[in-house]
Amino acid sequence: MRLFLDTNVWSYVADWGAGSDLASAARRSKAEIVVSPAVADEAMALPDEQARKRVLALVTDPQWKRLMPESFSESVEVKKEVLRLRPEWQVVTPKLTEVNRLRYDWVRRRGGFWNRARAGVAPKVTDESLRADCEFALAKAESYRIRQRLIGTRSAGDTHLQHVAGLPDAGTPGWSGEPVHYWRVPSLYFFRSELLIYASPVREWIDTEVDVAAMMFDPASMNRLWLHEMDPRNVPRQWLRGAFEFLQAWHKVTDGTPGDSRLATHLVEVDQFVSADKNFIRCADRCRDEAPFSIAHARRVSGGRDGVDQLLALVASPRADL
Repeated sequence: MRLFLDTNVWSYVADWGAGSDLASAARRSKAEIVVSPAVADEAMALPDEQARKRVLALVTDPQWKRLMPESFSESVEVKKEVLRLRPEWQVVTPKLTEVNRLRYDWVRRRGGFWNRARAGVAPKVTDESLRADCEFALAKAESYRIRQRLIGTRSAGDTHLQHVAGLPDAGTPGWSGEPVHYWRVPSLYFFRSELLIYASPVREWIDTEVDVAAMMFDPASMNRLWLHEMDPRNVPRQWLRGAFEFLQAWHKVTDGTPGDSRLATHLVEVDQFVSADKNFIRCADRCRDEAPFSIAHARRVSGGRDGVDQLLALVASPRADL
């Protein structure tokens, strides 16, 4: 039983010094506590220095199960689907040295991402990090724009998630002209823009095995693949990103809105997600009921000490009420 804790829950555990209690409860029940790089990133952004140090010391403890970043997991899914549908784009003799080096930074026990986060070492300012900051701002701005577009159409928020439609730009090569499932449009735009950037981590995870130049040289085929052919059951993280983007548009946009989409991508690799955020839980429940694949159960806890006690009880009996 894998339990994935939201950043707010980790903060409560750290504030009340309950990390050892959490580990003991998990050992007794044979549950696995999971943490993702997105949680560490959110912890590093906490404004209070002492709180930040407490949370980072907790989430980077090596006794928890560490996930790969969502950019890696999403890229792996998309890469497999691209090669299934367009085998002619496969690199016959891939050179994996660089991608293996990048992967090692995330999985190594010492000296990699998790050690840097534990020490509170901020990433070096690079063109890539500056672009990430810019993309965060753009993601938040896009959330506002989506919300503004939907004002006055409140009833549309009740539409079954498998029936929510999206429209690409007029004249998009390879598009049939008919509405497509909502998730397909932002997924296409995201990957198309990332694959144009040589230093993008998405491109680095994909281009060792996919001939990106051949794919980009045939935009009609690439667009058709994304807009009409990809099976959402094979790229569930893309479906989840689109679903969360749509559902979040009915609620107030905050700095955490883009981060919620990052966390949502991990719902396919854990059994339970625990959070004090009622909006995230509401979105996750909708996705669980309406997705064309299985995702984690979402569990809401209270804030503060009550939330810690509820978490410990849940970890002690993780299969209760499922």
